[in-house]
Amino acid sequence: MAQMKPLAWIIGALLAMPGVVSAQETSGPPLDDQARVRMGEGDAGGALQLMQDHVAAHPDDRDARLDLVRYLTWNGNFAEAERVLHADPAAAQSTEGQSLHAAVLAWAGRIDGAQAANAPVLAAEPDNYLAHYTEAVALRQSARPRMALPHVAEVERLKPGSKDATDLARSTRIRTGSFVALEYAHSDDSDDLVTSRPTLRADLAHGDALHYTIEVGRWENSSPVTSPFVAVDGDDSIAQTRGLVGLRYASSQRTEWSAAVGHSSIDGDGTLLWRAGVDHRANDSWRLGLSADRDRLAISPRSLSLGLTRHGALGQVHWTPDMHWTGDLMLRRDDYSDGNNSNEWTLAMRRAVVRRPGVMLDLGGMLQHISHDRNLGNGYYAPDNYRRYGLTANSYFGISDEVGLSVQAGLGRQRDETFTSWRRANDLSASLVFGIYTPWQFTVFAGYSERVQTTGAYEGYSWGMTLARRF
Repeated sequence: MAQMKPLAWIIGALLAMPGVVSAQETSGPPLDDQARVRMGEGDAGGALQLMQDHVAAHPDDRDARLDLVRYLTWNGNFAEAERVLHADPAAAQSTEGQSLHAAVLAWAGRIDGAQAANAPVLAAEPDNYLAHYTEAVALRQSARPRMALPHVAEVERLKPGSKDATDLARSTRIRTGSFVALEYAHSDDSDDLVTSRPTLRADLAHGDALHYTIEVGRWENSSPVTSPFVAVDGDDSIAQTRGLVGLRYASSQRTEWSAAVGHSSIDGDGTLLWRAGVDHRANDSWRLGLSADRDRLAISPRSLSLGLTRHGALGQVHWTPDMHWTGDLMLRRDDYSDGNNSNEWTLAMRRAVVRRPGVMLDLGGMLQHISHDRNLGNGYYAPDNYRRYGLTANSYFGISDEVGLSVQAGLGRQRDETFTSWRRANDLSASLVFGIYTPWQFTVFAGYSERVQTTGAYEGYSWGMTLARRF
């Protein structure tokens, strides 16, 4: 799932804009003023509704319209913010309207459009607070997020000690700093195959473009001694010690390269691990990724005991034609050391349908196909013609400014060449994050899949936790 946008009222704090005071109504209940009071009290939902009602009744009130654009942006409803702004061409073409449009584009991840709209303002007004804020938000989403730091410094200079400047600095630091994370992931399925994966990861920033990466883990795969997935010597558990070191290098604001090399060892066997890839943002609508790797086929004790490895190639296309729709295409090819190979593709589309204070929801659908040359019975699922389709839901709930819950669900059907009919293919996963913007972050996650697993099992369960320290 594409990453969810920040909480509405968090964005409101980060995107606090100068000159919000609007003209007063000459008579009658001033709904726009009531809305501003509500927003100041932290009632983002009530404020948004009041301002929408006021603008609907007074479409010529430009100041209220511009405030409504702000409120919608703070709530993560970027498409509606842009629509409301452009519904009044004169407001959209004003200097304030153009600045607001640049901010909307920046928060929506449309980096090129945001910078193009923001450039004239920055050139004409080098001390424009909102322009520097917008530029920081846009640049921190690029392949070189540290390019945002001079603009963060300008925001802090122009409004020293303010909450919005402080929040911008700490939210930007998440993308520009280093981190060390300890993760534990556990999974099992209806074939009683259990995987335990404690892993230590580090990402260390060096300058504007370079990051060093480290990954060390001791993973264990186990199964019942009566299982067909037991090791060839009868062992019900095999532990793998593995580690990789690598780097990420951003050759420009659009392109990042990555590479890592390492080693994996099990009792009596060691093998080389490597991965390499490139991620390129062509423009605001298209993002392309290509990667290759070599790793163990760590599916079961049997596949590990056979010393099976794979060479894989992965291509990805991420499409965001506008602020409503997101599409993803994944193509993967794997060649196994037992002479088998597989091809897989997945296509997914989703649309933003809810953007309210503390609640965001995307709905969509997906298609998947997997095929292998042969089924050799070497401890992994190898269908010739696996098909899956389903409806998807991706949601985010803001519990507080430092705690957030994301929930993903899928409802679908699946079939391979051995099935006599289509079967259920349902998924549910959730992730709860504590410390969204603090140096320490703790995440707990869990998932359930009612579909064919990598070994052929019909149900799978997973859970885990991650403790990260950012600096």
